Amino acid sequence: METGINYDDYVLYVDDLSLEYTVGQKRVYALSHITFGIRENESIGIVGESGCGKSTLAMAISHILPQNTVVTSGKVYFRGEVIVDSSRGASFTLRSSRKADKIEESLKMVRWKGISIVFQGALDSLNPLFTVGEQMSDIFVYRENMEKPMAEEKAKELLKSVGLDEWVYGAFPHQLSGGMKQRVIIAMAISLHPSLVIADEPTTSLDVITQYRIIEELRKLRDKYSVSIMSISHDVAMVSNLSDRIMVMYAGRIVEKLPGIDFSKAQHPYTNLLVNSIPKITEDIAHLEPITGAPPGLTEKIIGCPFYERCNFSAEICREEGSEILKRLSGSHEVACAVLPYRDNTAKLREKPADPIRIVKAVRQNPVIVTRALSKSFSKRVGLRIRDRGKSNIVNAVVDANIVVNQGESVALVGETGSGKTTISRMIGLLEPPSGGKVTIMGIDVDYSNRKQIHDLRKSVQTIFQDPFQSINPRYTIFRAIAEPVLINKLAENYKELEEKVRNAMEAAELTPVEDYLYKYPHQLSGGQRQRVSIARALVVDPKILIADEPISMLDVSLRAGILNLLKKLRDEKGVTLFYITHDIASARYISDRIYVMYKGDIVESGTTEEIIKNPTHPYTMALVLSSIGVRGNVSETLGENIFNQDQGDALPPCKFATRCFLAEEVCFQKAPENAETGIGHHVRCHFAPQLGSLMKNNTAAYGINMEKIRKELRNSP
Repeated sequence: METGINYDDYVLYVDDLSLEYTVGQKRVYALSHITFGIRENESIGIVGESGCGKSTLAMAISHILPQNTVVTSGKVYFRGEVIVDSSRGASFTLRSSRKADKIEESLKMVRWKGISIVFQGALDSLNPLFTVGEQMSDIFVYRENMEKPMAEEKAKELLKSVGLDEWVYGAFPHQLSGGMKQRVIIAMAISLHPSLVIADEPTTSLDVITQYRIIEELRKLRDKYSVSIMSISHDVAMVSNLSDRIMVMYAGRIVEKLPGIDFSKAQHPYTNLLVNSIPKITEDIAHLEPITGAPPGLTEKIIGCPFYERCNFSAEICREEGSEILKRLSGSHEVACAVLPYRDNTAKLREKPADPIRIVKAVRQNPVIVTRALSKSFSKRVGLRIRDRGKSNIVNAVVDANIVVNQGESVALVGETGSGKTTISRMIGLLEPPSGGKVTIMGIDVDYSNRKQIHDLRKSVQTIFQDPFQSINPRYTIFRAIAEPVLINKLAENYKELEEKVRNAMEAAELTPVEDYLYKYPHQLSGGQRQRVSIARALVVDPKILIADEPISMLDVSLRAGILNLLKKLRDEKGVTLFYITHDIASARYISDRIYVMYKGDIVESGTTEEIIKNPTHPYTMALVLSSIGVRGNVSETLGENIFNQDQGDALPPCKFATRCFLAEEVCFQKAPENAETGIGHHVRCHFAPQLGSLMKNNTAAYGINMEKIRKELRNSP
């Protein structure tokens, strides 16, 4: 334990906290000797893979762990007072007893007013039966004994403070977008002005612009109310954008404490691998380096460094007790590593495998996917019934989309949630018929009413779905799940041929050694392994086209690099054509040759990947690029606050982006923009496209867009 610490100097101080779960006859060593402090108005970030103990730490501090939890060492202090120790525990129970009642009574002033938490599943934590206003005003009624009219006013003020309009007060949760629901949760968390807000994965499952909005809201609230923030995520970019300093967790331990947010100073091998496994929009990376292996099980005490088995620099000293202890480098920089950076220059280190050289093949102009004026409309429903057949109740999910993908090419479709990306993928993937237009696959005009044609084409077109936890039948073994397309299409004459196809697909998807996976069930695999099963299932019929619909959005950051590298390998070595769908423009840059940008059903910009990234010409593409870069304050300061205000309802202007656009003029509300060509193969649907295209080429590219200069030159242009 720390000595000479004045706990009153900290809003929160965690001192040598260790914690265990008891599951049946087994112990799970969830946290081991965690020590850190948070001062007034300070923001710290905690990063690490799933299962490293981040959420357990957050819930231990909040005293809301289940009853099978035991605090085995250490204490947690809030404003100098002990709130967690071995006698109090860190759990919560609804069962009344003298001890439990006493603990709960002592925590009354800590919960809500002292420490509040934004949970990882915040999108599902609002009660669907009550309006937002009812749920928010109840906080003031029951916690502050406030009269209902005054509670309503306070709730409306809170909604305004997080950038939400007053109408949200009377809305039900299902009427709000994901980003709006998340902001409601944040408003509830800061409603009683707590000293500390714990944000546990606050941007999970949100698209990149909405993520950026949530980060900016948290930063503004910190400045306004002097709130301390502890942000927890596997998203390194998000945490570094919000924090003053970073801690890295692995296997229930803190393995590195960075004094700031500069990861270039990181010394622990795990920290460097974590950062280098992420595609970056501002850097050219030929090959991402995934973290091999899996985190250790915590059912046994680990002696020595927990990262030993996955580390490229491990030595025998790493197995020794004490090698896992944090050692101070300089100032407040601490690293738990016995080899780096203290290793002797003559030490024999495990050789790091060289990056494979990517063979870039020229893409021939041989279209295998062509859509012409592709459209899809849906009728609004009330419950199971269509409301009525009038035009006002039609949702135009995709409007006149023209897309071309050549053989052996990788093309990305990017945009926010609700832009129509998945709808297009389902039409191209032969899972849903269009309302208008035409789809041509492998030179064949698709007739969605011709079941035989669809059946035959599906052997050439396969889809990898977003959620690997729901797209695989939990009752099937891995062998049976992968074999299913072969059985349905009768592609194997006997069991031996079936087994050979399944094994080949598993090897192509890098599920090796195959014997380790064949007869397991999905629940026995990690998220990354399950997604590889989905890829193997798609590959087993030897498709010519793979449609990957957000294949990494549900995966841990350390698993994403492996999946992206696998998709690139399939394209480069097997000649598979890849149609990649994402809201993450950084991963689109890493994997694609060309990019289509989609907004509210329209393709608003298209071109080569480097042209789109370095010279984005549509204001919406600029917002996507800037949000992915994540420069503090850059998006709202550069593109204006309206960029975050997603349109509600159906009454959109002819230029659908006009209400959010920093350049919008009267013409944008009167006339739909044409699809202008600003360069070879670079098309933009914007009234100012020709001028913007010229200005962007003379600008410092997306990494430092000078919008004031662009506005001024646009006003002076003819």
